[in-house]
Parts: sequence; C-alpha cells; structure tokens
Amino acid sequence: MRVIAGKHKNRNLYSLEGMNTRPMMSRMKESIFNILGQFFDGEVVLDLFGGSGQLSIEALSRGCSFSYIVEKNYEAMKVIKANIDLVKENDSCQILNMDYKVALNKFKDSNMKFDIIFLDPPYRMNIVSELLDFIYNNDLLNDNGYIVCQYVTGNYKPVDINYLKVIKNYVYASSEVCIYKKERNE
Repeated sequence: MRVIAGKHKNRNLYSLEGMNTRPMMSRMKESIFNILGQFFDGEVVLDLFGGSGQLSIEALSRGCSFSYIVEKNYEAMKVIKANIDLVKENDSCQILNMDYKVALNKFKDSNMKFDIIFLDPPYRMNIVSELLDFIYNNDLLNDNGYIVCQYVTGNYKPVDINYLKVIKNYVYASSEVCIYKKERNE
C-alpha cells in the first residue's frame, strides 16, 4: 500500500494484519482521486472509518489541509498513528479513537463541516444509507463537497439525496464505490 501522488508520492504505508480491515486497492484509490481532483487547496477531510489512514494521507499528500480520522479499533489506530508519523503529518491530523456515532454527534454538536468525507465502514455493518442520511440531515458537508462510499457490491443502491448527487459509481469485483457531490444549496 503506497501513496499515489503529491508530496508523499510512492511512500509505502503500514497496514493492519488480518482480515478486520481491507486497504483500498491502488487502482480504486486512483480512480477516486481522479474524480475528486488530482490536487487540492486546503480542504478539510473526515475519514470516518480510518483503517490504516491511507485515504486521509493521500488527501493530505495532494494538498488538503487537515483530516479528522475516526477509528474505534485500537490496533488499527496504532497503524494510523504510525503512518501519520511516517509521513510527518501530525499537525495536519486529529485521530479520534471512538465509535463513528459518537464522532458524528460530536461533529454535529460542534457545527463542523467537511469538504471530503470518506465512508468505508466494515462490510458487515451495511450502514451507508444511514450514514448518508445523518450527514445530509445534519449539514456536515460543505457545498461542492464530496462523499466517497465503499461497500459490498449490492449492499447499497446509489441514489441522489436532495442536494447530494451521485457523480460516479464503480464496481470492483465484490466491492463498490459511489461518489456523491453536494450541489450548492440555493
């Protein structure tokens, strides 16, 4: 697993051993960042199920200014910390060792908004629809912001949700990725 582009290009990252987390394939990650934009200018990221932190690190490498990484699993959190240390992005990240529901409510109560949100929950959870509803109903995404969802193929049917529009849907064997963009709320 490596960083594809930006200031940390070709940097190899640590991953968690075992089957509890599954790093996104480089091909899939590259497709996603081709849609989001090759490079960024100060955007703020929420990585709700951090895993190894690779999506946040890729975004920071390409110019995002800050990332909030939420991860409940202690072993995965140690890998995220090691990867953040490896690329020296400690001042650009806040790692939150907590359940995703606690984190979402914390962000809601703080009136926080994000430019890019990565949703890659454990496949067994099947909660993409619930997460999108919470994000939309609590206005956690800035106008023109993106939500990237990864899930088991067939576990979720991508549909527009008011101002959240499906802009791309990829199927990679047993995994599917949907990218939403929030249109300006006029």
